[in-house]
Amino acid sequence: MGTFNVTSSTLNSGYTYTDESVMVNGSYQMDAQSNTLKSISGSVYHKTESGEQGEYIGNFNGYQREDGIKYSLSEMTRRDNNLVWNAIDGIEPHILPQTTEEGGAA
Repeated sequence: MGTFNVTSSTLNSGYTYTDESVMVNGSYQMDAQSNTLKSISGSVYHKTESGEQGEYIGNFNGYQREDGIKYSLSEMTRRDNNLVWNAIDGIEPHILPQTTEEGGAA
């Protein structure tokens, strides 16, 4: 009889996030064995006055590195960039519940 070992396992999850300004559709991947974040991504849209998904702003991707999550954002205006960072600050505590102190994850 042979030997079988699971060497890695990844949990893929989809999410939506809404605040007063934006709506985000995204996904993230967790290492199922260590329960640590591997990556996160999202497509961000302006929220209309009626609370619906509006004009596309851009997207973001984040990857776990030794010194924390490193993000890249697509090209967008400075104002929209600030809206995306505010959304990321709102999303992180739901994905990384151990990082609830002000300022988000390390």
